[in-house]
Amino acid sequence: MPLGKDDRRALDVEPNIELSACPFCAATNVGFYEHVYAQQFAIICNLCGAEGPRRSTHDEAARLWNRRAQA
Repeated sequence: MPLGKDDRRALDVEPNIELSACPFCAATNVGFYEHVYAQQFAIICNLCGAEGPRRSTHDEAARLWNRRAQA
């Protein structure tokens, strides 16, 4: 069952890795979210809502977000 917006919260985390712009809309307003029940982290675009892969660490979520192909 997919998690809804109520199941995640924004985190004020300073990443060790600089985050790339959103690969779908090119917005730079992206940030870390914690999926509360799954205890995983993801990067989410605050403009279009695109979400990167969920991972157990901030750094891994950031690394995978930055590997996504640009649209």
